[in-house]
Amino acid sequence: MNRMEATGVKGVLASFTSFFVYIMGLVNEVVVVLIFFMMLDFVTGMFRAYMTKTLNSTLGLVGIFKKIGILVVIGVTGSIEYIFISMGQDPKGLVLLAVTSFFVVNEGLSILENCAQLGIPIPPILFNALEKLHRDPLGKEAALERDPLLDNLDKKELMKENKQLQQEVIKEKAPMKGGGDKWKK
Repeated sequence: MNRMEATGVKGVLASFTSFFVYIMGLVNEVVVVLIFFMMLDFVTGMFRAYMTKTLNSTLGLVGIFKKIGILVVIGVTGSIEYIFISMGQDPKGLVLLAVTSFFVVNEGLSILENCAQLGIPIPPILFNALEKLHRDPLGKEAALERDPLLDNLDKKELMKENKQLQQEVIKEKAPMKGGGDKWKK
């Protein structure tokens, strides 16, 4: 999927989001949701960068600048909508809603990507959709990669090892019998 197709998919998702948000009458609240998603994206991005040992202050600063740019675009959109209202054409918040919804979808996908790279289980249908969106090398990342160690973990084996370790700790903390000799039980 090339960058244009990915933008098209995001646009369609934003259209559906815009429609449902408009029906519910949450026009102004969408900006609040966008800001919340931006914060979540930043936090999950920092966690991902820390976990993958790619923490870079320059990239973090670039991300903050992009988010500020998004807010500038939202402000410009609100201004354009205000111009329409002052000319007697009331778009009823649809222009602002459409643009904001596009960015909400974009931030939501970014949060999902970050969580997938942290090793958090993502439903297969969403994981496959993310892979298709990011096959374009010009996208955020060429492909999503899960940590191979996390994929190979057997939960039952992990629980068994954890129980054994807990039993060893309990044995070490138990009072020693027979005059304090730690080798006697």
